[in-house]
Amino acid sequence: MTLVRPLSNHVALVTGASRGIGRGIALQLGEAGAKVYVTGRPQKNSDGKQTPLEKVAAEINQRGGVGVPVFCDHSNPEKVKDLFEQIKKENNGQLDILVNNAYAGVDFVFENATKKFFDLDPVEPFDSANNVGLRNHYVCSVYAARLMIPRKQGLIVTISSLGGMGYLFDVAYGIGKAGCDKLASDMAVDLLNTGVVSVSLWPGAVKTEAVEEAFLKNENVSNKI
Repeated sequence: MTLVRPLSNHVALVTGASRGIGRGIALQLGEAGAKVYVTGRPQKNSDGKQTPLEKVAAEINQRGGVGVPVFCDHSNPEKVKDLFEQIKKENNGQLDILVNNAYAGVDFVFENATKKFFDLDPVEPFDSANNVGLRNHYVCSVYAARLMIPRKQGLIVTISSLGGMGYLFDVAYGIGKAGCDKLASDMAVDLLNTGVVSVSLWPGAVKTEAVEEAFLKNENVSNKI
């Protein structure tokens, strides 16, 4: 029996895919036959062993897709630009799916879960939640749209949460998630009639590695959920 892979000949990018939600999405895209670029923070090989990001790419290959690991600092727009230039060059301008998942604020959110916004530094909470977790999504979406629109097809998924609708964790987190939802909806307006779709996705409560580690380190975090 021939296995049907609906995303064969499709190219996808999942940001922040070393573990957690991004890893899960990337593996499923690979299982559906896509060539999946996965990004993560720059990592060093230890004793010749694969990094977590390289392991994700290898598992994508095992599942029938093509995994391409790219170490990328998503807080640096120039590195993001280089990432999309690589995708463009290696795929003749093709990109079918972008999943805006990268997020750098998990540790800060849980370490400061019992504090009020006025007790924290006025800059660090906002930047930790919204530099990679919102600003970078905008940057990635611009570059993705420039590849997708000429081909008149594409999907941009921005990972968000119910934190955009009500209080969750802290003020900066909520601002970022509301921003993700607004980013997705307003991009959809600009993308009308281009063949490119923009949506936000709320995965809900997910027991990712980062969340589990944060819970173990911060006993009082459950009081904020």
